[in-house]
Amino acid sequence: MHTILEIIKLSSSGILVLLMAYFLLDKFFKNQERKRYMEVKLQAAKALDPVRLTAYERLALLLERINPDSLVVRVQMPGMSAKTLHMALITTVREEFDHNVTQQIYVSADLWLLIKAAKENLLQVINTIASQMPDDIPAIELGKVIIEKYNETETATPIETALEGLKREVRSFS
Repeated sequence: MHTILEIIKLSSSGILVLLMAYFLLDKFFKNQERKRYMEVKLQAAKALDPVRLTAYERLALLLERINPDSLVVRVQMPGMSAKTLHMALITTVREEFDHNVTQQIYVSADLWLLIKAAKENLLQVINTIASQMPDDIPAIELGKVIIEKYNETETATPIETALEGLKREVRSFS
């Protein structure tokens, strides 16, 4: 009986040492795994950063290109009627937006909503003003009215609001 107790004493201390070694090694390996995961995540973020910055740049360019101040000047041609300008402006805004729609995967949902709202607001302004003017007037008259009406708001235009949101997000990103 005395021998059995000695064996149990010796075995129990050995079992305790094995259990301690198991838990320590398990914790060590889990920490190593977390560390590797974080390194991979950090490297993936570093690889994605230039792509995200390019997306922000492209969206800033989109907003600048659909701003009525530059849009009307770029689209309007000599001898164009108001109706033709109206259609050309709508088409250009939609094409610009469609060309950059994939950039939404690199920006926040809130920023993308601001950009979409800016586009929709601009289309609404163009359509509203064009519907209030005769189709046969010169395009330059329609263009002037669109630029004036769009910029006459007391607060920031939706495009300016979207640009500010974009700049804020870029600053928080970097």
